[in-house]
Amino acid sequence: MLKLVGTHRDGSVADELVLLRDDDKPTKALLGLVALELAFDTALACLLAKTVFKKR
Repeated sequence: MLKLVGTHRDGSVADELVLLRDDDKPTKALLGLVALELAFDTALACLLAKTVFKKR
């Protein structure tokens, strides 16, 4: 099981989000994070292609 855990300053658990279950299957939260990362990377690549790497 893989969890993303947020803690308070005193070390107590504030939030926890399960990313992989015990049978190594991804949860909807992990798939959402993957989709968000892919969308961000695609947008950044398009932005760079239009600005930094444009042909003159």
